[in-house]
Amino acid sequence: MAIAKMNKVYLIGHQDEKDNTLSILQQVGMMEIGDIQAKEASKEAWAELVEGDHEQESLQGLEARLTEVRFAMDFLNRYYPVKKSMLEALGGDRKAVTTSEFVANAAEWNRVASDIYRELRKTDEKLMSLRNEETRLQNLKTLVLPWEQLAVPLEEIYSTASVCIELGTLPAAELAALRERLLAAAKESYLAEVHVDRNEVYVFLAYPASLAEEVREILKQVGFNKQVFPALAGTPVEILARVGQELVMIAEQRKEILADTEKQVEFRDILSYYYDYLVMERDKKQVVTNLARTNNAFIMEGWIREKDLPELEKKLSAGCDTVVAVAREPEPGEHFPVSLENTRLVAPFEFITTLYGVPHPHGVDPTLALTPFFVMFFGLCMSDAGYGVVIAALAALALWKLKMSKMARRVFWILLAGGISTIIFGALIGGWFGGLIPLEPLFFNALLDPMRMLVYALAIGVFQIFVGMGIQFYHNIRAGKILDAISDQLFWGLFIIGLIMFAFPELKVVATNLSLASAAGLVLTQGRAQTGIFRKFLSGLFSLYNVTGFLGDILSYSRLLALGLASSVIAMAVNMLAFMLGGTIIGSVLMVIMLIGGHTFNIVINILGSYVHSSRLQYLEFFNRFFVSGGRPFKPFKLNTNYVEVTADWPGVPLQKAAQYKL
Repeated sequence: MAIAKMNKVYLIGHQDEKDNTLSILQQVGMMEIGDIQAKEASKEAWAELVEGDHEQESLQGLEARLTEVRFAMDFLNRYYPVKKSMLEALGGDRKAVTTSEFVANAAEWNRVASDIYRELRKTDEKLMSLRNEETRLQNLKTLVLPWEQLAVPLEEIYSTASVCIELGTLPAAELAALRERLLAAAKESYLAEVHVDRNEVYVFLAYPASLAEEVREILKQVGFNKQVFPALAGTPVEILARVGQELVMIAEQRKEILADTEKQVEFRDILSYYYDYLVMERDKKQVVTNLARTNNAFIMEGWIREKDLPELEKKLSAGCDTVVAVAREPEPGEHFPVSLENTRLVAPFEFITTLYGVPHPHGVDPTLALTPFFVMFFGLCMSDAGYGVVIAALAALALWKLKMSKMARRVFWILLAGGISTIIFGALIGGWFGGLIPLEPLFFNALLDPMRMLVYALAIGVFQIFVGMGIQFYHNIRAGKILDAISDQLFWGLFIIGLIMFAFPELKVVATNLSLASAAGLVLTQGRAQTGIFRKFLSGLFSLYNVTGFLGDILSYSRLLALGLASSVIAMAVNMLAFMLGGTIIGSVLMVIMLIGGHTFNIVINILGSYVHSSRLQYLEFFNRFFVSGGRPFKPFKLNTNYVEVTADWPGVPLQKAAQYKL
């Protein structure tokens, strides 16, 4: 339960070793590089002696190469996707290479990536041309399809000096009105309905040219839209047939192009490795903007864990000739990045802490304190030993067999601990798969004696709240805030203990005296921030009302009973429904399916519920006793790779050291 001690470190060296220094820092991943040109840093006495550094041209070149490699990877993934199971996606398949191998292959990867990019870019242009033509044909098909029943070639549909011929559409509701008006104004006209599509009708219209003005006025009134087919020959059926043939040809051409390009898939790994290399180089160029420089030297600043400083100095000494590290402790009130340090068993639960927030750099890391409570609460919420066996077994198998990211491993360690806790509490107060395995609880049956379970849940809540108050009490004492520790933790703790003692008649006298004495202490001290005796007294007196908040927090722990009973009751319901299906061969098969499916659903939904509610009790009822957020996570400059796992082979791949340095 500790926040790592941090040191502010300054690195100064010759410009010729800047890139090498950044490579070493990136490999060790121990130092967070700060912006030395920031407002705070610019106030330093030496700030006027240096200027900002940047490598914009190199950075732009790397970004351009990254864009090309990303295009090639996206192209291959789009047309030749790699199908992975959920477990494979979780486990990952990153190739392990040393730094020397990683950098040594970069030139070859660059050549291959350039060739692949050019080929895939040409292929993409061909495919784009086919897509454009396909889109044109599809649009043409959509345009002509409603006229499929028209038996007249489209090139023959045109107006003459004596007859006007038009194709068009109008609202179906206006068709009858159009017929009536044409009959009244132009008896010689001809109107044929070709197709009806929902609320729109497609028509063929012929009328005398001498009545063109009258007919067009009628068409305008009914919302007629003229349809024109430029440069189309043949009947609609013939046109649609040709369009269909051309679409088939385009599909065949696309297949041929992709078949010829499929050979590039074998270079997918090279592209991914080279992508990681470019990201590594880009990160180094980007961080240069945080540095300062003179004509011959560079300077950078940042944060490092105190325990890592000797190792960093050792690595720099092995790989550089001129780089010097100067470190100091944080100044009073200076904020530094927060790195949590916990034992191997507790470290996975930092995941839960950081989901709520990063502790203040001068605050308390709650991870050690929350771990046993979270594990206990998870087991009480699940409360079925059979479910615990399943959860623990699957989590252990995943941790053993799968190669996962650090975050994923932490989640499965939490599930493993939760599964073991579920086995213990399920055996004590619950059951095995809702009674499917007829073993009696070792302690008591929470379903048959829920009030007893409620008392235990509330007692656990009281204990955790007192632990939280105790942590803050200890923190205040260490910080020299003796009065705060006595007023805000000790008096409140004694007051709550006094109220709880009233539940035991034989302790009534002690409870009364303890409650009154601690209440008096609260009245006298809780208003100490106010001005004037009267305000201090009233503020202290009204603070006693806050006891309702304590009682509300304690009652929140009743959810341990509620969730524990819910998972057990659902498990029993699944068994009951499944056994109702038995009796025949088909019924027995359905019964097994029901048991497996029902219990699987219950496990999944209650894992989520147990995690959420166990976390809620930590965040709202426990953390508010002592936790102060506001910190920022420690983010050391390191290798960020997606496809390659790089291991340093010291002294790494330093640039060739110059024989002389001009200082």
